[in-house]
Amino acid sequence: MREPENCKVSYVGYESPRSTEEVEFEILGLENLILKAKEKISKLKQTAYLVKKAEEKELSSLQELFVEEKWNTIL
Repeated sequence: MREPENCKVSYVGYESPRSTEEVEFEILGLENLILKAKEKISKLKQTAYLVKKAEEKELSSLQELFVEEKWNTIL
């Protein structure tokens, strides 16, 4: 396993909001960031699922998961 890297996230907002508008804008920026994080988590879960299936079938690559069954029966 490789050594983990420092991953940074960024969003548009205010470090110290000073008005109602700035607070609302900060909340919108954070909500957008949360959605981006959820999307990345979803993609990672999908990848983990495919890796697990490939391991269960003892395949050498993920590409082998997508070979049509009819070719497998002919060979």
